Amino acid sequence: MKLESWEREPIWLKLITPYLRKKRFPELKGEPVQNKWYRIYAEGCVSANGEPIYADFQKGKENKLMIFFQGGGVSWNEYTAARPSSLYQKNIEDSYYMIHVDLFSDLAVKNGIFENSERNSFKDWSKLVIPYSTGDFHSGTGDFPYVALDGSNRLCHHHGYTNFVKLMEKVTKMVDNPNTLLVTGCSGGGFGAALLTDTICKMYPKCEDITCLVDSGFFPMDDWKNVAKYVWQSPNEIINRIHSDNITLDALEALERDYHGKIRILLTVSNRDGALARMVNLLQNGRFEFSRESGEKLKVWLKQMMKRVKHQIPSAQIYIFDIPSRPKSEKVHQLTKHCIISDKEFYDVQVEGKSCSEWLWENLTDSPSTVGLTFLD
Repeated sequence: MKLESWEREPIWLKLITPYLRKKRFPELKGEPVQNKWYRIYAEGCVSANGEPIYADFQKGKENKLMIFFQGGGVSWNEYTAARPSSLYQKNIEDSYYMIHVDLFSDLAVKNGIFENSERNSFKDWSKLVIPYSTGDFHSGTGDFPYVALDGSNRLCHHHGYTNFVKLMEKVTKMVDNPNTLLVTGCSGGGFGAALLTDTICKMYPKCEDITCLVDSGFFPMDDWKNVAKYVWQSPNEIINRIHSDNITLDALEALERDYHGKIRILLTVSNRDGALARMVNLLQNGRFEFSRESGEKLKVWLKQMMKRVKHQIPSAQIYIFDIPSRPKSEKVHQLTKHCIISDKEFYDVQVEGKSCSEWLWENLTDSPSTVGLTFLD
């Protein structure tokens, strides 16, 4: 079999691989030491390409648990399945979901909401961070056949949900009855948080203090239900919630309906999010590229979506931010930053006098507020 571009390890990566391996968290064997990060593995957990996958876990001093789903794109058909994104390739302009996360995912677990500092209100919580390399918003159970660019027949292992359940079987033994739950994630992980909060609630039926926070996990696509059913092969309880072009809001509305408003629902996003605008451009215009026009289209769609949120889920709270995107390819089009809760801006940027970290903590301690909606005008 001919190796594709995303499978051929470049020389520069070979040189730094020993360093990256030393930075990985140790595998958990036995009882965890409080406030120390570990990797946990579960038999049969695999990435889209069949590599073993794991999760990062830290046992905290408080009986509170954060479950964080990492992001990294999405695959929804044969074309996208054949084009994963990897550190191994030079040109990632036509790639749609991340694989090969083993060497760098642990490095991300240090900033923003994971920061080990006194300013972080979540410092002493238990935390589970689930890497994302299955292209299915953490919600698939099936193998999807596709023809690779080299002409070979392959399978994309959309096992996000399967991996999640197997990993949670271990976590629920270490944190068996938390009094507070925060389910969250960025980008593809934000979609995952919305889709899987219900499953997590059922794993912890005694917990009555539950929050679902979706960070930058929104964009419209008409065929979400068929993708979940036939491509990802998601469980029926996920498929049955989908009824519109907004898979995230469908899931959040189901949480509101099924739990009678007992789950806090929070949303964060920037007003012209570059990564989301790029997806809008692809799905509406067939061009997977950044543009000012797509940013404005996203802004209009987000404004309509937030109106629907406030109508359908009156208790939901929103944080809209307007941070210029750093990459030149996005900045030149006046696009804005993708995701906030896992970056330093979580503390450093203020909207209407509140940082995102302050806004989140106030909402968790029963001082709800929405900020930044004027950025959508």
